[in-house]
Amino acid sequence: MRSASRNLVVLGMQWGDEGKGKIIDLLSPNFSYVVRFQGGNNAGHTIVVNGESLALHQVPSGTLHPKCFLVVSNGVVLNLEVFNQELDRLKQRGVDVLPRLMLSEKAHIILPHHILLDQWREGGAGRIGTTGRGIGPAYEMKSSRMGVRLGDFLHPETLRPRMELGYQEVALRLGSASTLPSLDQILEMTQSWVEPLKANIGNTQTLLREAWEKESPILFEGAQASLLDIDHGTYPYVTSSNCSVGGLLAGTGLPHQVIDMVCGVTKAYATRVGDGPFPSELQGALGETIRSRGKEYGTTTGRPRRCGWFDVPVVRHGVQINGAGGLAIMKLDVLDGLEEVKVVIGYSDGSGGLTRSLPGHEVDWKEVCPVEKTFKGWGRTAGCTQWSDLPTEAQTYLKFIEDNMDCPIAYVSTGADRREGFFMSGILSPFMES
Repeated sequence: MRSASRNLVVLGMQWGDEGKGKIIDLLSPNFSYVVRFQGGNNAGHTIVVNGESLALHQVPSGTLHPKCFLVVSNGVVLNLEVFNQELDRLKQRGVDVLPRLMLSEKAHIILPHHILLDQWREGGAGRIGTTGRGIGPAYEMKSSRMGVRLGDFLHPETLRPRMELGYQEVALRLGSASTLPSLDQILEMTQSWVEPLKANIGNTQTLLREAWEKESPILFEGAQASLLDIDHGTYPYVTSSNCSVGGLLAGTGLPHQVIDMVCGVTKAYATRVGDGPFPSELQGALGETIRSRGKEYGTTTGRPRRCGWFDVPVVRHGVQINGAGGLAIMKLDVLDGLEEVKVVIGYSDGSGGLTRSLPGHEVDWKEVCPVEKTFKGWGRTAGCTQWSDLPTEAQTYLKFIEDNMDCPIAYVSTGADRREGFFMSGILSPFMES
């Protein structure tokens, strides 16, 4: 570890949509590099500045800070059409990131046939509630050594045979009745998408290694969250990448010594998109109230998110597998005005005891019986900018969460805008000294 190194990892502790985009945007001015290292355009990180919202799906969230160099490393799967559309929207807002962007030559590409395969699967009995964006098939092709990487477009003589391997397999699965474009059409489309980005394709591993050697501060931006991790999440209702801290190492080619701290991000309640276990889920009017107040609709798909109470075992699991040194608690203000607020403190083990361990199999999740603790509600936290401004009841609620995480609270968000919230003293200070 470098003596003056200040590298921070920001990861979700629940099922995604925790508000990582806001905390990354707040921290980015203190870093020279912001790095996306896994996932694809199934991620959706939203930044709100002066009431104006900006949704980012593949471009790193440091985009609004001109001193930040943006890196999309080898662990990401890229939809180049969507990536270019995102760059165009940024240009319309006066933000041109191409001069400060590098895309890994080893990053795999989401191809049109991956998307069709994903959607075909989601229409059948094996549905798990994915975004249908082709993320899973792209990672599948990567693991089966039939993937297409950005660097392949720099060697056009090998591109067609490389792409043909996966294309033929998908064509067999979908059958003759599918609307699969021809291989020539896909080649033409993808080459047109890559053309404006060719100058930005490079060796991100070397770039980041040299930045680390020079002690330039690096912010690593996780997508999705720990309970969606392919190994440590609620399998099979997970994404197709490692969204926990281990994914950073494989997704960048950097050693573990590069990590100085992990900041875990969680909502003050819980949400989940798609199918899968959700022990604290609220049905009926209360769940709808939280969804409406929190604007809980997917950034990527627009799907309504399932809403529930904060779940201690779920977030502890995220803290433990990632070694989080601080927590950012987001959207506290959404709970303002409720008569009471609950927290799942554990699960009944069936014999009168309490466990905080998560089940390892989807069948066992169905047997989970959450045990809740009730807190008195509070008035208004919206817009609070320091701890002392919070109602006593909200302080009690947050303190209980902190005490049960074995991890201190580093930041509290009290609204969508940059200005609404506050950092707790000391925890993230080493990463905020420009």
